[in-house]
Amino acid sequence: MHATRNIVTGFSLVILMLMVLGILSIYQVKQIARNADDIYQHPFTVSNAAHTLNSNLVTMNRHLHDVIEAKSTEDVNKAVSDISHYETEVLKEFDIIFDRFLGEKTQVNNVYKLFVGWKPIRDEIINLVRKGQIEQAAIVNANKGTQYLDKLNQDVAALVAFAKGKAKNFHDHAVKNQQQATMMLSTLAIIAVILSVAIAYYVTRHHILTNKERLHRQYLVDQNIMMAMLDKEAVILDASNALCRFLGCLKTDLVGTPSGFFDNSDEGKDTCETIMRTISTGKEWKGEIKRISADGDIHWASSSILPNFDDDYNLVGYTNILADVTSKKLSLTDKLTHLYNRRRYEEMLPRELRLAIRNETPITLAIIDIDYFKKYNDHYGHPQGDQALSLVAEKILVSLKRPNDYAFRIGGEEFAVVFSNLNTFESKQFLNEMIQNVEALKIPHIANDVSDYVTISIGAQVMYSDRPITELQLYSMADKALYMAKGKRNTVVVNG
Repeated sequence: MHATRNIVTGFSLVILMLMVLGILSIYQVKQIARNADDIYQHPFTVSNAAHTLNSNLVTMNRHLHDVIEAKSTEDVNKAVSDISHYETEVLKEFDIIFDRFLGEKTQVNNVYKLFVGWKPIRDEIINLVRKGQIEQAAIVNANKGTQYLDKLNQDVAALVAFAKGKAKNFHDHAVKNQQQATMMLSTLAIIAVILSVAIAYYVTRHHILTNKERLHRQYLVDQNIMMAMLDKEAVILDASNALCRFLGCLKTDLVGTPSGFFDNSDEGKDTCETIMRTISTGKEWKGEIKRISADGDIHWASSSILPNFDDDYNLVGYTNILADVTSKKLSLTDKLTHLYNRRRYEEMLPRELRLAIRNETPITLAIIDIDYFKKYNDHYGHPQGDQALSLVAEKILVSLKRPNDYAFRIGGEEFAVVFSNLNTFESKQFLNEMIQNVEALKIPHIANDVSDYVTISIGAQVMYSDRPITELQLYSMADKALYMAKGKRNTVVVNG
């Protein structure tokens, strides 16, 4: 325990160091990214905008010369249109500089005012050209225009110089951050390595000490937990000794044989098919299996079958974990028919009603009575009556195909069936098949007024989730339907 605490403490310290390293690394990366972003968002953007602005000024001046040298009115108009276009582009660059410049805004304002002040000079030159005073226009451009443009270019260059200075400051700050981060992260990494070495020592020592405990635990699992490893076809790869004792087999008898999910009852094949349909899709199956021993004794086990996947999530097999519930099952099972008894009925019906309401599905309760059963007992005797009860119960049970279908013996010759997801019409069809299946057993019944064989009558009530009722109300309605069915015998009445 002490060694475990040391390992946990050491791992906690390493994890803490790694978290600190991670946080500091993230912080420093963000700082460097922020510095780079600051350089991009401010100095570089301002510098690029100023260079573009300067280039556009030069282009505007060139087109102003084109105005003076134009040979026709059409040439003049084209040059004036080009000047106007680049004037718009200059204004866009000023918007960027105003927004991103980190120095005094008055510096940008002064440059902007100079640019605005250049426009009257350009307009004067253009007007002189339009009046045919070409020589006078050239003089104005050479004097006022050139001086104004030179001053404007100088002030724009000053903006570029300021932006470059800011970029250098940001860069120097980023280099300083990088040096500090390298030193700090290196120190923390060395500490983490030292702690990792110490933990490795403790882990190795602890592993040696606990290996025997692990083997002992494996032995306990093997002896006390019923478990089997199966391949994709449900063939047994391995089985615990606890499971072998439950099955009455040796491990060597089991490995390499089909498991059948360890249900060897008459319903085992259907159960196996139901299980395979579920687990082959990667979903866990839970339920109960019935095992008949070589001596004919019936055993029950709750079964959980979990799919196993490889690293690529491909299905490679199954883990089957079982628990012996025979004693519990027998306390909830009718000894003669092996159906659930009335106690189990009273436990399950309220639960199934709640599930039906929650899942918004219909649920049907059917009450089944063997026709003229007292006359059967009087004529054939009670032992023969018990055999008839068992055969009818078995036929009722095999008629139920789905995991959430349940059959109960709730009285002498009275049974109950609960099933979901069928409406009134579908429930009647399903129960009619059950009536036909029972009569098809051809159990002679000379005292039966409606058939030569044993028959049943069924009364059922379907509850829909939008009209919920209690279990007592549902039973009462189903019982009334049974009373109506017994008026004819060998028939079913379903209300919904």
